[in-house]
Amino acid sequence: MRFNPRLRRLDPLTALRQSVARLSDEGVYYTRRQLYYEVCQTLLRPSRWYVALSQTAAAVGMSLTVALRRPRLLWDGAVGAVALLSVPPLARRLPFTMTPPLADAAFEEALATYRAQYGEPIGLLADVLPSSLPIFDNYREPDLYDYGLPYVIVCQDAAIAHMLRANDLHMVMGCAIVALEEATPLPDVLVTMLMRAAAPYVLLLHDASGEGLTFAANARKLLDLPSGVQVRALGLRPRHALRLHLFAARGAGLPPEVAPNLGVIERLWLRAGYATEVAALRPTSLLRALQRSVDTEWHRSSWFTNLRRWRSTGYMSWPE
Repeated sequence: MRFNPRLRRLDPLTALRQSVARLSDEGVYYTRRQLYYEVCQTLLRPSRWYVALSQTAAAVGMSLTVALRRPRLLWDGAVGAVALLSVPPLARRLPFTMTPPLADAAFEEALATYRAQYGEPIGLLADVLPSSLPIFDNYREPDLYDYGLPYVIVCQDAAIAHMLRANDLHMVMGCAIVALEEATPLPDVLVTMLMRAAAPYVLLLHDASGEGLTFAANARKLLDLPSGVQVRALGLRPRHALRLHLFAARGAGLPPEVAPNLGVIERLWLRAGYATEVAALRPTSLLRALQRSVDTEWHRSSWFTNLRRWRSTGYMSWPE
């Protein structure tokens, strides 16, 4: 890990310990890859003295801009730009790409040391994934498949699909969550349940990479979906990785077949070899984002919304 004076001097084990404690307080299950990116975020948190120094530089820069305000547009623009870039909260609004500050080997070494000293991290999922879909295992109600299914979430990463199911997201959202390997093609029982719904669709959760965008472009053919099922891609795109400042690693270049569907900056970003995994999103942020991405009709209504509807529903309605 390269030294950066803006960052706190944390060793990987200390950063790992803080990351595990933070995820444990949030009460979520997470994968090994998500823990790796959490440690990287902990390492990249700026030190207190750097935040104080940058805010002081911003205040001085803005004061000079006001005091020396003359018809010298170049000077004013330069001082204003320095003031903007010197404040971390303002600078983070600009889109840019970050690379992980920690090598995979260093993370694995820190994780092995943590396990030797403290045991298994709380909430860390096993690397061995279930061999079959939970939706098909040990169901005692044979009429379950007689109901309609509004949507299915298909994850490019099997570990992410396992993480979402471990956090009971399929119960909260009332849907099925499967990995790409489990859905090529989509099981007949899920297709049947989808066709019983009014407007069924499949949600695609993919990485911001050439492989992920290719999967989103060819999903209907890969999943062998009938014409009545819509496909919606809610995975990452390069612009999301830039705007959210997610960690990106150098990988393969952009496949030519997906280039026309992207903006100029996104194509340049992919051609430079960058790729961002869904695991780069914090576990809690990923769970909240998936729930917000679904149509409001499938969300559980708030208490205040139901309060306005109770008079017209006829069920335990208020007396006239």
